[in-house]
Amino acid sequence: MILAFAHPAIVVPDLEQAREFYERMFGFRVLTNEGWHDDPVVDRAIGSTRSCARSYVLAGHNTFLELFEYSAPPKQGPDPASLGPQEMGLRHLAFFVDDLETEYRRFIELGGEALGSLPADTDAPRAVYLRDPFGNIVELAEIPHEREDPRRLPGVDSLGDYDGKA
Repeated sequence: MILAFAHPAIVVPDLEQAREFYERMFGFRVLTNEGWHDDPVVDRAIGSTRSCARSYVLAGHNTFLELFEYSAPPKQGPDPASLGPQEMGLRHLAFFVDDLETEYRRFIELGGEALGSLPADTDAPRAVYLRDPFGNIVELAEIPHEREDPRRLPGVDSLGDYDGKA
């Protein structure tokens, strides 16, 4: 049985800068501060060898967010900032906001950059794509329809036995 969506994870070049950005922009808080160095158990789980990373698990709203800064093995893939929204794979994180213009400006002030532009037409969908300070695409959107209001999602409280202790 699937219990819940757990978290997305973002690999960043500067863990502390990423933690601060996601705390200040979205109100996430640090749940755990972890890491490993050349741990065969971790390497087996993630499909790597001789990996080394520091990480945070952040908690906020209705999800967790993991942030990783790897020092080994060396990076091989493309920089996220070089990938557009049409590329294959996970392309963006989306956050509902109550005031798109205000949160758009705050995102930029905290070090993000615009990818799209704010909608000029008030009848258009109220959403815009930006890049976080590490090139990852983030969507800010006002709730488009009542049926998409996150308060209508089934919650983990329906799991039953959970006593709130972790």
